[in-house]
Amino acid sequence: MKTVRTKAIAHNEVPQPSQLMYWPIQYGNIVVTQFYSIKNKLNHETLMNRFKDISMGIAIMLIVPAISINASPYDIAGKSNSLATEVMQQQNQITVKGKVTDSADEPLAGASVQIQGTSQGVITNADGNYTITAKQGATLKFSYIGCKPQSVKVTKAQINVQMEEDANMLNEVVVTEFGLKRIQRGIGSSVQKVTADEIAESGRDNFITALQGRVSGMNVVSSSGAPGASTQVTLRSITSLSGSNQPLYVVDGIPMNNSSFSASSGMAVDDIYSSRTLDFSSRGNDFNPEDIENITVLKGAAAAALYGSNASNGAIIITTKKGTAGKGKVSYSNRFRWDTSYGLPDPQTKYSNGNYGVTNYFNTARFGGLYPEGTKLYNNLAQILQTGFTQVHNVSVETGTEKLTMRAAASFTDQTGTIKNTDYQRSNFSLSGKADITKWMRFESSMQYASTQNNKMPKGTSGPLYYALRWPLVDDMSNYLDPDGVHMRYPYPYVDGDMYNPLFLMNKNKYYDESDRIIGNVAGIIQPNSHFFLRAQYGWDIGTQTFETSEHPLWAKNNYDIQPSRGGVYNLVKENFSDLSMNILAGWNDKFFDGKLTITAQVGYHQMENKITRLSSYGKNYIVWDMASINNVDPTTIVSKKRSTIRRIQAISAQAEFGWNNMAFLTLRGRNDWASTLPTDNRSYFYPALEASFVLTELPIFKENEIINYLKLRGAMAQVGKDTSPLSINPELEATELRGGGYKYGYTGPNSKLKPEMTTSYEIGAEGRFLNDRIVADFTYFRTRCTDQIVSGFRLSYATGFILNTRNLGDFKTWGWEGHIDGDIIHNYNGWRWNVGVNLSHTGSKTISLPMAEYYDTYTNGNTNGIRLGTMVGDPVTSIHGLDFERNDKGEVLIDPATGAPRVSSEWTHIGDREPKLRFGFSTEFTFKRQWRFSAMFSGKFKSTVINGTGRYLAQNGIDWDSVKKREQGSVIIPGVLKDGNENSENPTPNNIAITYGNYGGTIYAGSARDWVQDNVNYLRMSELRLSYTFTEKVLKKLTNGLLSYAQIYVSGNDLFTITNYNGLDAVGNTMSASAGGVGGEGYDTWGIPSPRGITCGLSVQF
Repeated sequence: MKTVRTKAIAHNEVPQPSQLMYWPIQYGNIVVTQFYSIKNKLNHETLMNRFKDISMGIAIMLIVPAISINASPYDIAGKSNSLATEVMQQQNQITVKGKVTDSADEPLAGASVQIQGTSQGVITNADGNYTITAKQGATLKFSYIGCKPQSVKVTKAQINVQMEEDANMLNEVVVTEFGLKRIQRGIGSSVQKVTADEIAESGRDNFITALQGRVSGMNVVSSSGAPGASTQVTLRSITSLSGSNQPLYVVDGIPMNNSSFSASSGMAVDDIYSSRTLDFSSRGNDFNPEDIENITVLKGAAAAALYGSNASNGAIIITTKKGTAGKGKVSYSNRFRWDTSYGLPDPQTKYSNGNYGVTNYFNTARFGGLYPEGTKLYNNLAQILQTGFTQVHNVSVETGTEKLTMRAAASFTDQTGTIKNTDYQRSNFSLSGKADITKWMRFESSMQYASTQNNKMPKGTSGPLYYALRWPLVDDMSNYLDPDGVHMRYPYPYVDGDMYNPLFLMNKNKYYDESDRIIGNVAGIIQPNSHFFLRAQYGWDIGTQTFETSEHPLWAKNNYDIQPSRGGVYNLVKENFSDLSMNILAGWNDKFFDGKLTITAQVGYHQMENKITRLSSYGKNYIVWDMASINNVDPTTIVSKKRSTIRRIQAISAQAEFGWNNMAFLTLRGRNDWASTLPTDNRSYFYPALEASFVLTELPIFKENEIINYLKLRGAMAQVGKDTSPLSINPELEATELRGGGYKYGYTGPNSKLKPEMTTSYEIGAEGRFLNDRIVADFTYFRTRCTDQIVSGFRLSYATGFILNTRNLGDFKTWGWEGHIDGDIIHNYNGWRWNVGVNLSHTGSKTISLPMAEYYDTYTNGNTNGIRLGTMVGDPVTSIHGLDFERNDKGEVLIDPATGAPRVSSEWTHIGDREPKLRFGFSTEFTFKRQWRFSAMFSGKFKSTVINGTGRYLAQNGIDWDSVKKREQGSVIIPGVLKDGNENSENPTPNNIAITYGNYGGTIYAGSARDWVQDNVNYLRMSELRLSYTFTEKVLKKLTNGLLSYAQIYVSGNDLFTITNYNGLDAVGNTMSASAGGVGGEGYDTWGIPSPRGITCGLSVQF
């Protein structure tokens, strides 16, 4: 949200590519060539060996040029290396010190000070100070991002420089796309950048959740507040009913795997768990936020068109740190956070278990009599909770010259959740660098290794929160074992077998995953002249994952009645993934008509392969009760499955950009993909894109305008295709179990006519800077049309011989707008600066066609009785469907004359839309003399619709205080008209039948589905609050004797409070894991764990 100065590229410069694939490099007599083969069989040992090989290869490629470049600097500079010459030069040299400030007289950290004509230079520190040794009469060149360069002749030992902002350069913010840099003014679609500081200072454990509220049109939803929870990210709007709606993540030009393992379909036996009860991490959580230099969000299909099928939902481009030139530095930072859960249900303490006012502890509902005076009641909810604690330690080392920079980093995260026995550990190591090999060849490489371990708990109606709130308050739940120390204890007084102690679940069952992963690339550019370049890149994202679940033989109904087919369940999945990519690009540019017309052209070849090998095993009936292992189950119950899938895409692309007088730009693009997952006749598909922009401030009328400094109009049209997952055309085969053997299709049949999904988008927008660049604003309006939806699990007529199928069905459209404005309210008033930023977005959708009356997500059917997520023709794709009240022709609720209660329809209808009218984020920042800094960020929704599934269960069972209020309110008449035959007449009979809730059981409290779909929900959440102090160089010098060059301490908070009119558990609501895909589970609040309140303190130092 802050105004960020970003390095500029003049309009007549060649876009600078920055990546390379494998390349033989010669240094004197040393030739380094690295080739790696990715074998089909991948295991943990080969993965680690490959990690070592790749590490050695990258280290050699980085170190050898360092030796070549640093061994004889005088030779490189073309100077004599004789002792006499060196002495004479030293006699003429003086030590120059000074300070570099901006136009507001504030210090500029990171400004470049270079001796003109040489490779010698330094970078200013946090206070803007520098020290450099130069010859008398030499010229020092001062430069800083977004400022006009200055040159000063060395005539004295103290030189202070005040830089002047260059408005033209500030307008030319660069972004990276496919590893290339483009001029901001030439881009016709919406692009937004997030800096490394914003990510690091967010206090979040992963960069994905750190983006929430910072980018207009981006929605980030976590599946829960538990450690390692998966995340669902949507840019603008949903583009697929059944497939993934997540954007593509690109790290240094290489696609990054951000998948989440599906508990419902990934095990050896399907549907043991569902995506609404068990959630595994998104692999994007593995990435270390401290390695990020910046993030560019490409929202429109036009901006992401060159990335192909995977970018049909937009792209998030991550550029990693690769070191800086100058004196070597070591950086260390840490943070310590304490988390507490808040906003959880408050159970009523007035009425005991029972029904109709009669106490009966055999009954799980709490509609019994009053608790006798003096009865001790226990806070059983507190027994499953704890104060979570997270510690993070980061260390990095970087150094470099003008020709070579290197960076190595490590990070360690250790987190315990607010639910007992949940935790998350992550270790990250990275190595990166870049080198100018010759004047015409550059080289870059980066590699990140991540290792994670995550203990989790089920959620929803299988989670500890659900079980804890059901436990009778008269019994201490913390004592979860029987006196024999083996069996699960039931509550007293209570003997019914369907009451389970969640502490037994948490201590005896196991839900665990771990991963080891390497993301890396080698890349380089050959640029023989200013008109032509050739860029080659090879990247890999390879890893191994383990998913393990174990349910104790005495858990649940097995406690005292172990059946022959029950008695412990164990699942183990070992999965290896290998995502390889290669990109080769060639580009040309030139100028015509005295430099007014610029033309750049680019062609490329792209290849990508996603390979997954999965071995899953299932078994039950433990031999030894407390031993969780596949070797401890009844061998006759073991089911094992091995699945290997490969998805390949090959593509060619082309792009041409025309610019006139740095004012008008037109970009044409085209790409053709060949996808292995589609039928032969349909696997080739082409999609084009067109972008245009016009910079109004280049017109003479705006040249001297002091209010409007920069104003650009832009527009784009694009079409992006999307293929499907493996085994969609021909599903996996199953054994026939016939005497003659053989294989057959299962419930799901083949489809040899499957076509790619297509998303066609249009957008127009404007962006500008005003009042000497103190205000930055951007606005975009967009429309999309999504056709030939690929839907899996489509139900067929039994006459086909199958039950399910993957098919193209349904079209829908979306539209909306997004905007942000960011400005300095106070700009350097006596050292004070106050910045405020706001982003807003709105999205709508409508289903155009379906081959059936209703499409719905199977896994949301049953979360709350009579409610599911789906769509019908004419309704939004984010619709809520349910069994509404019966109504007359006027829409009035029909009342049953026999009971006085509303009648519930048996027909599924649209009863709400989960997409809010408005999403927003608000941020503000105060700084004082660049030492004190206070920042805050809020996020929220306006007029959203949330399903209160948790509240419905609590009311139905008399657990919440609202049920007490209804029970004690006496007789009430529910508004409506009687269904007496006159309901559709001119004068229907108003309901006059009073009911008393206390005379009924839980059904009357549960109501119908419509009662628990809450409309017009608003919420405002304080997402981040931070106060930091940065020590001055003078203080550091005095305290550390020059050991530290930078130091900062801070305290911060995350999700401190939420202001809302919603009366349920979580106003965000998300009942689904990210693995479910499709329309997601946002707005479905059923026994989820909300984000906890976190308080953090930490420090950051640099040596």
